Amino acid sequence: MGSQLKSKLKIILTFVLCIGLGVGVGRLVLDNWASIKQAVFHKQTLYATSDPALQSLANQAQPFVLKWASLLPSEEHEVIARYQTTQPQNLEEMTAQVMRSINASTDQDYQNALISTQTMTEFENKMVSISGFIVPIDFYDDKSVKSFFFVPYFGACIHLPAPPPNQMIYVELEKGFKDVDITNTYTLTGKLNIELFEDLMGTSAYTLDLVSIIPFYGQPDDFRTH
Repeated sequence: MGSQLKSKLKIILTFVLCIGLGVGVGRLVLDNWASIKQAVFHKQTLYATSDPALQSLANQAQPFVLKWASLLPSEEHEVIARYQTTQPQNLEEMTAQVMRSINASTDQDYQNALISTQTMTEFENKMVSISGFIVPIDFYDDKSVKSFFFVPYFGACIHLPAPPPNQMIYVELEKGFKDVDITNTYTLTGKLNIELFEDLMGTSAYTLDLVSIIPFYGQPDDFRTH
């Protein structure tokens, strides 16, 4: 009888262990699904420059993978982070969020950060890769995109206020890029420039000499919550 009991316990423990491993693996896959898709799915090139000088520059070195927070001076990063919030889950968190909003409205440093054109000069003229959302500005006569703002989160300049100028990148491209969806994320590779561009939709403190566009799977905004 003791042997049978041990055998049953062993089966039960093995079953419980398998369930636990399955749940753990499932959670790991779910938490990293965006990264898994980015690594596994075919990265179709949606746009590539015909400029030989840019092509040569891109082939000389691996582009630096740039995060949106990296484009902010450290002091602005700190003041904006002070007011970052997550979705409130209870009355206490909701009250705290309201208080942060009130404080933000009277914090001059925060208000200045929202319109800042201060840039990070170490990235100037560097070949970079950055992921975000496309907001078209102008089109060619064949309806392909002529220029756009590249922004960290969906709805910027359209449904939501424009990000600070140092969180927007202005891009011009050759005729033919029609495969654009403003709800999708993309990865751009190109040479980053510190150059102010102003439009009715917003102002950018950076421009990008575009080399290529590929799809991106995930949330590109590594800093802000909206």
